[in-house]
Amino acid sequence: MDCRLITGILYLLLHVLLVIADTCPPDRDQEVLHDEGKLHKDLLCAYHSDYRPVKDHKTTITVKIRFDLKYINFDALEETFTVHSWVAMMWKDEFLSWTPSNYGGIEELQIESHEIWTPRMALFNADATLYQSDTIYTTCLVTQDGTVTCVPHIAHSGVCRSSLRSWPYDSQNCTLYFGSWMHTGEQVNYTFYKSQPVSTTDYQDGPGWKLLNVANERLSGKYRENTTYPMLKYTFVMKREAAGPAAIVVAPAIVIVLLTLTSLLLDIKDNIRLMLACFSLFGHFTILSQVAFEIPKHSSDTPIVLLFLRDSMIITLMAILVTLFLMFLRRRVVPAPTWVISITRLVSNGPGRYVMFTEFDPSDTSDKKGLAEVGTSTEASDEDRSRITGDWMQFATLLNSFAFAISVLIYLILIFAYIPYD
Repeated sequence: MDCRLITGILYLLLHVLLVIADTCPPDRDQEVLHDEGKLHKDLLCAYHSDYRPVKDHKTTITVKIRFDLKYINFDALEETFTVHSWVAMMWKDEFLSWTPSNYGGIEELQIESHEIWTPRMALFNADATLYQSDTIYTTCLVTQDGTVTCVPHIAHSGVCRSSLRSWPYDSQNCTLYFGSWMHTGEQVNYTFYKSQPVSTTDYQDGPGWKLLNVANERLSGKYRENTTYPMLKYTFVMKREAAGPAAIVVAPAIVIVLLTLTSLLLDIKDNIRLMLACFSLFGHFTILSQVAFEIPKHSSDTPIVLLFLRDSMIITLMAILVTLFLMFLRRRVVPAPTWVISITRLVSNGPGRYVMFTEFDPSDTSDKKGLAEVGTSTEASDEDRSRITGDWMQFATLLNSFAFAISVLIYLILIFAYIPYD
């Protein structure tokens, strides 16, 4: 019993000491000496931040919005678009007005946003993988007539489907839609500042992208008669800085095209021609593998540079097959058919001789053993063997010139149709 009594007395003494320690001295009482503290207390007395600050529930609160852009980040691989900005919000609170003469001439006051009602502006096409609160946390400026201005720093992250047809010289249009999630336009009406609704004075371009233009539009969002859900639409137009991707993809694509065309100009007697064409084909696969790491895997369209590489790879493959066929003709030891001789003479003696881009060397191409195997006399003169070889080589030259001209024509069409440009 004595222990319980002693414990109670000690607890009571401790409580008294804490109360005495928490008591402020008279010269520190700001409620008496500080007009700003008195104003702050009077304004927030019986103030409810959960309800719209209007005296008549039919009154509409007009919230003016201005974006002061600071930084934009666009992730083309994930197709997400993030805007970092200072968002200026201004509205009138009917319960935060006062007479300056009653508070030492104070005409404006700073109040924390969590102490008063603030508009909850939601991003409708937000990235669902990230939590984005529509509640602001900042210090707001209140004037004597109840005008409230809050400028919080907010990062809005939305979904932006990328269009990569002109990659890497593409431009992207990303749109963000803002509005109230539950309030109608007759309760909370969002609109723009009359002057400079979007400011880019302090804006800095993000990595790999340059901001070209920002367009703003207010959508009425009429739902039914006398009910609206207005939205603020911001469209950002950005252009990719393509110096890096162009050096990785576009320039090598032009080089392998030149390799393919150069291989068609070499003599079929050397294996260098076949090796050069095969190397060009390998270069196509290498560039396609590099592009696979640079573009989104689930894009809505296909970059035209990929279509160019695809068709160029087919042309290179055909160049390899043409080279193998011409090498086969070079080793032919039977006399050429009449129609082959007629075609080569017709082209050689007519205007077609001006399109003969190559002239293969027919030396060391005859095979005496081969001539004997197909019934040609082993005692055939060198003149006959040279004539047979010459006919096949002229025909091979004609085919090669035709293949080169067709390849050049197709590449010109592909370059104008598929190669993107800045």
